[in-house]
Amino acid sequence: MKNYKSRIITPLLSVLCIIGLFSFSIDNKIKNWFLAGSSPSDYEIGIAEVQGRSGSVAYLKSKSTKISGFGTIMQSFDSKKFNGKKVKLSAYIKSSKVEDWAGMWMRVDTEEKRAVSFDNMQDRPIKGTTAWEKYEIILDVTPESYLISYGVLLSGTGQVFLDNFNFEVVNDEIEKTGRTILDAPSNTDFEEKSRNGK
Repeated sequence: MKNYKSRIITPLLSVLCIIGLFSFSIDNKIKNWFLAGSSPSDYEIGIAEVQGRSGSVAYLKSKSTKISGFGTIMQSFDSKKFNGKKVKLSAYIKSSKVEDWAGMWMRVDTEEKRAVSFDNMQDRPIKGTTAWEKYEIILDVTPESYLISYGVLLSGTGQVFLDNFNFEVVNDEIEKTGRTILDAPSNTDFEEKSRNGK
């Protein structure tokens, strides 16, 4: 068990550093989930029962009235089951008075702590107060992948509720969201076309 925890926590710490999640805390509020971010002390996570969903849902909310950073509720796991496949992450999210923005995110890393794909929905952010909605992220999990990290982030003040995260393998022809981290310069002459022809 000790070796397993070290195997997950060590690359997790590297993920946090690389993507700007400068600190994190582990508590017993939600089993197997972390509170992290550039300013985790300004946020809290917990479990609640809210209208529109059956059973328990998790929440991430601000505790301060002015926040310059962000917080995230997150989890990491061994990617082995999905290596070499295209994966869709989906979840239901509801927001309340999100002043800046919020988004679901997913990141795939190799054992050498190199990111191979990432999406945090910053190009399609959740803002203000919204009803329950299903959101999706689709990323490639390369054969050399080692760790998948995911969660929901909240920048600034507000609150988000989240429920029913799900991972599934999808057809390779489905367009991915976010971005893939390139190993080398690509399409430098602009002659290659994307799958949708744009």
